[in-house]
Amino acid sequence: MYLTFDVGTTSVKTALFDREGRPRAKSIRGYVLATPQADWVEADPEAYWAAVLSGFRETLQAAGVNPREVRSICGSSQGETIVFLDARERPVRPAIVWLDNRARAQVEELKARLDPEEFYRHTGCTDIEPTWSLLKVLWVKAHEPESFARTSKILLLEDYIVYRLTGRSCSTPTLLHSSGFLDIQTRRYWDKTAGWAGVTGLLPEIVEVGSVAGRLKPELADELGLSRDTVVVKGAMDQTLSSIGAGNLAAGIVTETTGTAMAIGVTADSVEPILANHLPFQPHALSGKFLILPYAQTSAIIYKWFRDQFAQEEMRQAENPERAYEALNALAAGAPAGCDGLVLLPFFAGAYTPENDMYARGVWYGLTLKHGRAHFARGIQEGVGFMLRRILGLILEAGIPIREVRSMGGAARSDLWLQIKADICDLPMVRMQEEETTGLGGALLAAVAVGDFPNLAEAARGMVRLGRRFQPEARHRKVYDRQYALYGRLYRALKPVFREFSSQAGGA
Repeated sequence: MYLTFDVGTTSVKTALFDREGRPRAKSIRGYVLATPQADWVEADPEAYWAAVLSGFRETLQAAGVNPREVRSICGSSQGETIVFLDARERPVRPAIVWLDNRARAQVEELKARLDPEEFYRHTGCTDIEPTWSLLKVLWVKAHEPESFARTSKILLLEDYIVYRLTGRSCSTPTLLHSSGFLDIQTRRYWDKTAGWAGVTGLLPEIVEVGSVAGRLKPELADELGLSRDTVVVKGAMDQTLSSIGAGNLAAGIVTETTGTAMAIGVTADSVEPILANHLPFQPHALSGKFLILPYAQTSAIIYKWFRDQFAQEEMRQAENPERAYEALNALAAGAPAGCDGLVLLPFFAGAYTPENDMYARGVWYGLTLKHGRAHFARGIQEGVGFMLRRILGLILEAGIPIREVRSMGGAARSDLWLQIKADICDLPMVRMQEEETTGLGGALLAAVAVGDFPNLAEAARGMVRLGRRFQPEARHRKVYDRQYALYGRLYRALKPVFREFSSQAGGA
């Protein structure tokens, strides 16, 4: 059996999978993010670690199996979130979370030194953004020199957890690609970024996805009841593992996760069409392949915002906050396709692929007195659908085929939302039988690492299962084409306004 962890934006998910890919038990442990200033998002590294350990304990207890049957551990994390450790392995300061956008001045500083096109070709990141770990490190160097001087290790989040589990400081090209430190062409640290920032000696050893980082520390194995022979396997960024866990290992299959952010995964056999169309990408876990990773900062988190701010009655009546979404989906189903002209630009924390516009903000357009909460609830689902269509259009324009889209994340529970996406994008949407494909992806890597399968493709055949398929319905095509055209025109018209008024909106 295989124990997995996924350190997300607001919670850690742990799970225990068997060789057939069936989850024996799962756990979710939350933690609190701090936002001490506008654009700042931080977290306590110890809170991440404590959540992983408590999640392991809860999962093992709930599974009701002998913990010594666990052969390997593998996990994932959000990308870009960065941890600073001192010589005694203690956090120097709070972790700076990927959502943090404070490093705007450092963006301009780096752009003055480095052509964004050169940055793209060496990192796979389509622009220089405050999201990337490099920019966060530059901010700490500029504003907290005493903290930087005390730093002996700089780790991304999955690296930090593996370090705590094994004592080995190592990372992978798939996790490092969006840090800005790695040259993905050489798979080594890039002197023009890591060297210039003076951090090469602080960064972890680079190893391959799926390699064994080491054995679990004996004291941790004893504490958890695991065998001291349990190995810890290097995973990847959450969206990378999610794609693997959905069987996204060949061209024609696209995976999309509508969670806090929206992340797309597209397997490609060649880098040329990717570079020609300026798409964000990383090395795939499969040798010789690439994973295109377009993304957006906010997607289903907008639905959560709407629930928390405008659905108090549904929250009150629901058994728990998650059940309130069922009531919201029923509400949204009462609004017509196209929401009677209401359209949302879902850029609540900037617009990323392909706009790369950190100044963009959310906009509702077309409001009239006839619009009610049902229109807003459905409008969020449609706005996110238009964002997905925009991204998938880029993939098709690059000559990369799309046979089907496999959907993950909390939004994949909604039949309505999946049908809306299928109708807007005119592509089949497939719900995965196992909702937590990130954990399943970790289980695939963990299984291959201990020899239970010869490779990832065989592991996917044995462990990955598809669920319900949603075919596009032609009856909504005309209204969605019209609304999608409006969506694009609105962004283009408002782009200069976003930048001009960003300081008044707390954007700079």
